[in-house]
Amino acid sequence: MRHLPAKDRPGKDAWLGPLSLCLAVLSWPLPAGGPVLAVAAVACGVWSMATKTEYRLDWTAVTGTSVAVLQLLLSLMLLVMSAGGH
Repeated sequence: MRHLPAKDRPGKDAWLGPLSLCLAVLSWPLPAGGPVLAVAAVACGVWSMATKTEYRLDWTAVTGTSVAVLQLLLSLMLLVMSAGGH
């Protein structure tokens, strides 16, 4: 199904993967806005991977989504630890 190169994606859809990666990387050094940026990065990455299915998966979308999910898991773990009194 996915036989066209990701770099040939037309229009604004070509920027969803790099935007996802950029937001995911920026979510780590910003403690207050990190989870918000991570949610936006996941949304952009999933949108990039779910639309235009004739194009191959963009490595930046996959990496950005993965890094953002790790940020969200860390934020959730810290929230649970602080709620538990640690």
